[in-house]
Amino acid sequence: MSIAYSVINVSVTTVLALEPFRVSVGSVWTTGNLLFRARFCGRDIVACMERWAGAVDRTGRAYILYPADHPRAEGLVIQALDSRYCFEVFPSNGNAV
Repeated sequence: MSIAYSVINVSVTTVLALEPFRVSVGSVWTTGNLLFRARFCGRDIVACMERWAGAVDRTGRAYILYPADHPRAEGLVIQALDSRYCFEVFPSNGNAV
């Protein structure tokens, strides 16, 4: 089964309390399938989160990674700051951004 959205690699630029998820500055993560539509855009969620990471893709688009609090997701999700859509996210296999 293939995913309906483009796979994107992001490089982490900022980390706040995500040590249990092994997120570190400079690490590369890859998006997966669409999971759910959040109630708010990513930029609005950052102010409410205690644990998150900031990341950028090769075009400069900014994202937030955070622990999901949703029945359709476990672990971390990724959401663009200018979007309400949340996707799966996985540590990359070494592909640079």
